[in-house]
Amino acid sequence: MLGRAIKAIFRPFYEIAFSVYHRHFFLRSVERAQLQRRTDAIDSKKQLLLPAMEYAHYSVQGDYLEFGVYRGSTFALAFNIAARWNKLREMRFYAFDSFEGLPASRGVDVKGFLHEEFSEGALACSVDEFKTNIARQGVDLSRVEIVPGWYDDVLNEQTRSRLPLRKAAIVWIDCDLYESTVPALEFVTPYVQNGTLIAFDDWFCFHADPERGEQRAFREWLERHPEIRAVEFLTFGWHGNSFILRRGSQSSDPK
Repeated sequence: MLGRAIKAIFRPFYEIAFSVYHRHFFLRSVERAQLQRRTDAIDSKKQLLLPAMEYAHYSVQGDYLEFGVYRGSTFALAFNIAARWNKLREMRFYAFDSFEGLPASRGVDVKGFLHEEFSEGALACSVDEFKTNIARQGVDLSRVEIVPGWYDDVLNEQTRSRLPLRKAAIVWIDCDLYESTVPALEFVTPYVQNGTLIAFDDWFCFHADPERGEQRAFREWLERHPEIRAVEFLTFGWHGNSFILRRGSQSSDPK
């Protein structure tokens, strides 16, 4: 009888402790899963950035442009990999982002499946937070140009005239949406040279539908600019694809 009474007294405390323990264990499991996802995402981008920077070292001179930088993990990774190569020590790094998250979906981006991470306002990160993140990862901010603002507003001749940008060696497109990718591609057009490498982080999103997202924007861009041709380079992770761009005829290649 006494034993039952003692158990009855302590049961609520036991249940609370048990609940707190399992909640803590569950949250730690979620945190570990989220950390692993971030690690996997960085590893998939290394699959491309390692050979891409080696390619740039041996084959093409110019700068690194990234459209859609979010918190800066890919941007910092590109900077640190480039630092391994002597010929890339003078490469400048350009970061283009609204820093207010994704815009509202419109046009073809509204149709059918749209990943929840592509909703309006998703992937927002302030300029100050971005700068703090990349500086913490060893990026020399004196070699960085940040262009904040909605692409339709800032990717124009006025921005081109104030940037010390002449040629693109590597262009990283992480725009997610078709409507965001179109102005990014038009902006980089004058900087494309024979050998520019362009990577699309979301190439296989939208179920790899060629009429959606970055795939459609790239195809239409090549159609508008027949002087530019694309040779497939490498896929990376489950999501990305890359190409080496060629401008003009074969005879225009430098010897």
